Amino acid sequence: MATTTTQSQSLTHDIKHLASAGDFERVLDLYRALRLSGSKPDSFTLPCVIKSCTTLLALEEGLSIHSYIIKSGHECNLYTMNSMIEMYSKFGFLSNAIQVFDEMPLRNPVSWNLMISGHGACGFPAHALAFCSSMKKEGVALDEVGFKIILPICARAQALRAGESIHAHELVSGLSQDKALITAVLDMYAKCGRLAAAEQLFNEILCRDVVCWNAMISGYLQAGKPEKMLELFKKMLAENFKPSFPTILLSIQACTQLSLLHAGKAIHGCVIRNGFLSDVSIGGLLIDLYSKCGELGSAYWVFNGMSKGCLSLNSWSCLMNGLGMHGHGKTVLIVFFQMLKNGIDPDGICFLIILSSCSHNAGFLELGRKVFCYMVEQFGIQPTMEHYTSMVDIIGRSGYLEEALKFICEMPVEPDSNVLGAFLGACRIHGHLVMERVFAEFFVDSECTIPGFYKLLLSVHAGRENWVEVSKIRRLIEEKRLKSISGCSVIESTAF
Repeated sequence: MATTTTQSQSLTHDIKHLASAGDFERVLDLYRALRLSGSKPDSFTLPCVIKSCTTLLALEEGLSIHSYIIKSGHECNLYTMNSMIEMYSKFGFLSNAIQVFDEMPLRNPVSWNLMISGHGACGFPAHALAFCSSMKKEGVALDEVGFKIILPICARAQALRAGESIHAHELVSGLSQDKALITAVLDMYAKCGRLAAAEQLFNEILCRDVVCWNAMISGYLQAGKPEKMLELFKKMLAENFKPSFPTILLSIQACTQLSLLHAGKAIHGCVIRNGFLSDVSIGGLLIDLYSKCGELGSAYWVFNGMSKGCLSLNSWSCLMNGLGMHGHGKTVLIVFFQMLKNGIDPDGICFLIILSSCSHNAGFLELGRKVFCYMVEQFGIQPTMEHYTSMVDIIGRSGYLEEALKFICEMPVEPDSNVLGAFLGACRIHGHLVMERVFAEFFVDSECTIPGFYKLLLSVHAGRENWVEVSKIRRLIEEKRLKSISGCSVIESTAF
């Protein structure tokens, strides 16, 4: 008996040691040995075993351990049940996690934090905020860990009122000097569009780190202010802060949005100096930046400099998109077939790039037809409205208006204003006014309620100064109570 007890104690000790070292597979092996020996794991061993199941995604083993916990009376142990909540949350079994939580005779802030983080991680921010509210009603205060969990959830859900309430609670709790918490609040305000509040907090941080800078930089970009983002990035470099990987990613995106080639090249230099050039995400963004700025040679240089094993579908798509934008339709197809030879399957976006390229190159009608069929039949990709629009544009631009109209009528979904606009555009290109009129009358008579379609008709007749038809269409819009769509065009330039 003494030998068995000693062996059990030894296994228990080894389980704890291996769990601390992160050797979770060995933990489960020893747990099975412990159970086969007839020994009973204690309340210190079980959390280690459950953590191993969580890390290794060993669901079946985890369910078996939960059954053992209930039978052996360990369900009253706070630490064990907290581990069960974490396991079920990581598996996405939130109903099981809730059941464990509801049946716990005793809870602590860790229990609540696990429920909040679990629902947030599984994409249920409203439920996470509801748990936070219930926690407050039961008189349990958010601790430092809880604040760090709930604030990013508020940011992702853009739950400004909840975020403001939590910020006030944080101030009352005396945690307002914690830099990590201030950064989390800053990030929440920035992502919720309250840039003035975010800027105020940012300016109040005396000893900033790269996380603070990234939170503010990200906020500007998400709020549609890439020029402000680049100003802050420039200031960050001036204050001798080394940019991190997210900083570089965001900065390249801002340069791409503003088509700032000079600034993009400067950031490319930062990429090289900081050893980020081999990263597939940054490589793809640089290819996209150079392509959109018309620097196809630089885009191709970045592409060729990437390891073939690191080239993702996104890298190939960015290169093809850049080539297509500048009228190199044949080269797009050459790159596409090279991609297939490298064993990379295209997705819907990739095919959209190829179809768009075909629509802007004369004589690519037959090729466009083949690409569309290849997408559906060979790769089983369901066409989106963008694919249908490109096909109507390809067929219509080639002068086959009847075929384009037949294609629209045979679509399995109702065409939107972009599809109809592509056909009207083709009618205008080929001066086919009869077809245009018949087409417009058909969709008006069929009680079409797509606002963009009527806006297109307005534009067509206004361009021809046909004010009688313009008045007629305006009356139709009012009768059908269609909401008008406004548009704008902005050209920005920013010094870096």
